[in-house]
Amino acid sequence: MVHIRRIFLQILILTGFILNASAQDNAIVNKIRFTGIDTLQKEILLTQMNTKARPFTGKLTFWKKTTRFSSFTFDEDLLQLKKYYQKNGFLDVSITSDLLPDKRNKKLDILIHIRKGAPISIGEINYSLTGTEANMQILESVKMILPLKTGNLFQDEKIIASENLIREKFNHEGFPFVKVKKSIHLNEKLHAANINFSVNPGNKSYFGEINLEGNSVINKAYILKHVELSKGEVFSQVKIEKTQEELFNMNLFRYVTIRAMLDSVNHDSVPISIHIKELPRWSVKIGVGYGTEDKIRTSILFKRLNFLGGGRTLSIKGQHSYFTPLSIESKFIQPDVWSKNLDFILNPFFSREREDSYEVDRLGTSVTFQKELTKKSAAYISYTFGKDKVDISKSNDSLSIEDADKLNRNKSGVTLGYNLNTTNDIFSPEKGWKYEGTATYMGIGFNSQFHYYKIMTEIDYFHSLWKNVVFAGKIKTGIIEPTQGDSQSPIEDRFLMGGALSLRGWGRNQISPKNEAGSKLGGNSMMEASAEIRFPLYGIFSGTAFTDFGNSWLNSWEFKLNKLNYDAGLGLRVKTPVGPIRLDVASPLFEGKFRTQFFITIGHAF
Repeated sequence: MVHIRRIFLQILILTGFILNASAQDNAIVNKIRFTGIDTLQKEILLTQMNTKARPFTGKLTFWKKTTRFSSFTFDEDLLQLKKYYQKNGFLDVSITSDLLPDKRNKKLDILIHIRKGAPISIGEINYSLTGTEANMQILESVKMILPLKTGNLFQDEKIIASENLIREKFNHEGFPFVKVKKSIHLNEKLHAANINFSVNPGNKSYFGEINLEGNSVINKAYILKHVELSKGEVFSQVKIEKTQEELFNMNLFRYVTIRAMLDSVNHDSVPISIHIKELPRWSVKIGVGYGTEDKIRTSILFKRLNFLGGGRTLSIKGQHSYFTPLSIESKFIQPDVWSKNLDFILNPFFSREREDSYEVDRLGTSVTFQKELTKKSAAYISYTFGKDKVDISKSNDSLSIEDADKLNRNKSGVTLGYNLNTTNDIFSPEKGWKYEGTATYMGIGFNSQFHYYKIMTEIDYFHSLWKNVVFAGKIKTGIIEPTQGDSQSPIEDRFLMGGALSLRGWGRNQISPKNEAGSKLGGNSMMEASAEIRFPLYGIFSGTAFTDFGNSWLNSWEFKLNKLNYDAGLGLRVKTPVGPIRLDVASPLFEGKFRTQFFITIGHAF
């Protein structure tokens, strides 16, 4: 009878717990708290759970579905938390919870109690290897970078990562058939796990025949020039991956696949199959958009791949917007001139541009040699020659230009440029740097009427703070200095500031030195900087809070830091496949009155 009563009592307790939990079903989860979590962070534990607390914004995020409590889902969450702790070295963890409803059972606080027990640490790490002394040297080199260390907390993911690193290292050193096995032995008295890795590299292998397949009219010799594999060379998975990336980055193929034919090995020689599919040789892209600065924007791009063979590219692009009523340019690109990744670019162009103080027609051609230094950096040298026809009739003043003939200007010069990009995303970077610097000297050949040098640098920095919150910063400077006795630089090449890509508290190009008549002269020195905090909102929506400051000064090398303009504002971003749609509203600071500028455009400000 005693035994029966005990079982009956346990059933009552269990039934009461289930009824209590189910009574909370459909309640709003107000808070989730933990006790005993000194080792793992609360944010990490919450990512293991499907039960979510209502965000602090609450009713403000009316478009977001309110989180409701489910006893079934919560039970699964507790099991998942237990597994997570066990994977991280706490095999004896115990997890219980308290459900704390409000008086009307409409809202619910959850309190989760974690009793970790004694942690399991890494004990001895042993390796057994089949092979030669050279194989042992490979193993010794990889042991230095393994994430496993004696005395550290036992974690499943680090053991798996170590196993993969050993396998990858031998793959890269010519052993595609390497086998890695692990065994774990728990010492309960010492609360330690001893780990043994058994490594059998197999035979060392070499690249065999390299077969190129696929539908492409591009010259085979030109494609193989970019293949960094050669018959008889030691097998390396790294070189296979590098070659695949190299071929794809030629922008000639829809896809590139490279396979090591491991089932067709002949005397340790591994055949390689490269399969490519060429992009359409002709393509047309048409774009239509709207921005508060450019108004209606339209563009059309014709591109011909493998023009005249040899991987050459020809493109013709036309654009129209309010500030650039007409722009037409053509680019002919000859890749791999004289050496690999050295491109020759011929770029004839015509553009009509208008600003508040002038309009200018630019007609000319540039000849460029561009060298890709690394995957993230490139340098170039460019010679540009042409004629600028300037119209200052919109201005209230002659802008100190007495000779009307000088408004038709022959200009030519050389530009050196370098750029570096280590960011992790082209549209919305979360970490890394961007640098771009150019140095131009105008006045070389073609009866150039102006002589000056122009130096510009821009540095952008991105750093992830927490939970997809990103800090972004920019600093940009520019200098123009007339040379060879010239008294001034051409107005159309000077610095104007303000707008969606500059100081957002002002309209486009509204920051500039002015003459007595109020016409914008443009500056020969400029500096601007921006700082943004970018944060997620919901789904494809994100926000930003920003501040900009800077100015443009008339004289060369003139930087008056006590004469800077400042603004601050807020923005909304909508994620799209072609980059974020950006809505910014900003106001100048320290002007004694409040006014705003509003911008709609595509892409981040930097």
